[in-house]
Amino acid sequence: MTNSGALNTIYGPDGRAVYLAGLRSPLLSIADPRTHKVVKEVGPFSNVIRPFTINRAQTLCFVNVNDLLGFEVGDIKTGKMLHRVEVTGFEKGPVKRHGCPSHGVGLTPDEKELWLSDGHNERVHIFDSTVMPPKQVASIKLRDQPGWVTFSMDGRYGYPSTGEVIDTRTRQIVVSLTDEQQRVVQSEKVVEVVMDNGRVVETGDQFGIGRKK
Repeated sequence: MTNSGALNTIYGPDGRAVYLAGLRSPLLSIADPRTHKVVKEVGPFSNVIRPFTINRAQTLCFVNVNDLLGFEVGDIKTGKMLHRVEVTGFEKGPVKRHGCPSHGVGLTPDEKELWLSDGHNERVHIFDSTVMPPKQVASIKLRDQPGWVTFSMDGRYGYPSTGEVIDTRTRQIVVSLTDEQQRVVQSEKVVEVVMDNGRVVETGDQFGIGRKK
């Protein structure tokens, strides 16, 4: 029991650790799935944790927190918060949903970029994550307020929850999803699934977890 107001849960890529965040805690709990017990914590961060992601090596976590247009970086090995990164050039303002300025953060599969949701300004901000702290390098205007972001497994496309499909190389919107009646399609729950002879052989993830090998 973490008594943290459980919300988001991520399994590490190797299945040996489970990362738990809650609406009432500034700590990221790490549990052993074999014993179902918390074995480590990262933080405290500056406020309670909202969406978050991790790199493949499970050495770093990137967390959204309440009242921050930006994200914070934690060292999973030492348990310490490393950096607070605020979006520059844009004002923090009211949002339609989720109650926090940035609700959505993800690493491109090659871990070279971090993409961040900005609800009030209807944008996704892009950071160079090959340096620490990550450096803001670009912003993409969206059609609505994003509340999540993830990527295709091959890294070619970024998927903000507002329904645009973005070419990660050119940073251009290649399509904006609509249904058969041309109504806007949006979703925070997007998972890529690869099938072979009717069986699932590989899946992506909705959290934008790093996949760098």
